[in-house]
Amino acid sequence: MFAASCGLIMIAGTAAAGPLQAAAATKPAVRPVVIEMFLSQACKSSPPAAVTLRDLAGRRDVVALAYHVPYWDELPSHKSGAWADPFAREAFAERQKRYNKRIRRTDMVYTPQAVIDGVFDATGSKRDMLDARITEAQVLDEHARPAPPLLKVARGDKIRVQIDGVGAPYDAFAVTFRPQALTEVESGDNAGAVFDEINVVTAVATLTQGAEGAQSLAFEAPPAGEDCAVLVQERGQGRIVAARYCSPR
Repeated sequence: MFAASCGLIMIAGTAAAGPLQAAAATKPAVRPVVIEMFLSQACKSSPPAAVTLRDLAGRRDVVALAYHVPYWDELPSHKSGAWADPFAREAFAERQKRYNKRIRRTDMVYTPQAVIDGVFDATGSKRDMLDARITEAQVLDEHARPAPPLLKVARGDKIRVQIDGVGAPYDAFAVTFRPQALTEVESGDNAGAVFDEINVVTAVATLTQGAEGAQSLAFEAPPAGEDCAVLVQERGQGRIVAARYCSPR
């Protein structure tokens, strides 16, 4: 069993980074920061997070991904009844739960929640909080190693991936998403609302697990109308050390 909250809640340790922000201003980020937004079309607090993620996706130093979770789908909290989020997957809820156990040391999950580089979390609709966490992740990346890992992603008949220089056991994932998704919500707490979203995740596939050293990988390109990103993550859903969209931005 786990507890869940649909709302904007204060999370311990989500204050602005202070000195870390000043340090990041002097050095550019060496790779994109990954924002994994966990939200639900059945959660009344999620629409602002969808807008925030769309804005963040315009940054060249960010890989932005929206994971819809299903644990609000069957709650008829509105007179119009429940709403089944068409993009929600149980696997995405499990990914969120693993993050919360490691980052926040709790079984509690909430929406909207943003996880930044697999190491920080923030309320998904709080833009100032997210900007601070992005800066903090950039500074952490600069001090974590002398050089960033190599990640090359080339798109052709297949998606071909080269990884090197991680320096610790790692996993790699192919995250497939819809670049644009427009949903008219017909029932539930968001009845009448329109979710105009970007980068809505439809599947996550493991490319390699517990790898060490250089890897050359390949997987099938997403179907028409979809795109993908590659995430390289420290073993056990730890820190994300490299990420790239499959298509140029």
